[in-house]
Amino acid sequence: MEEEVATENRERKHIILEKPLPEILDDIETSIEVSEKAAAEARLAAVEARKAGEQAAADVMKKIRTLFLKMTQDITEELAKS
Repeated sequence: MEEEVATENRERKHIILEKPLPEILDDIETSIEVSEKAAAEARLAAVEARKAGEQAAADVMKKIRTLFLKMTQDITEELAKS
C-alpha cells in the first residue's frame, strides 16, 4: 500500500515533464492574460467605487448646505422679530 502511494506521488511530481514545452508556455500565457483581465476589472471596480463615494459625499454636503441655509434664515427671521 505504501509503495503504491509513493509511486503515485512520484508520478504526480513529474507530470509536468510529460507536457510539451509549447503547451506549458501556452498555459502560462493564458494564465497571464486571465490575470491581466482580472486586474483591469478590479481597477475599473475601484474607479467606480471611488466615483460612487464621491457622489455620496457630494449629496451629503448638499443636504448639509441646505440645512445650514435654512437654519440661518430661521435665525435671521427670529432676530428680525426682536
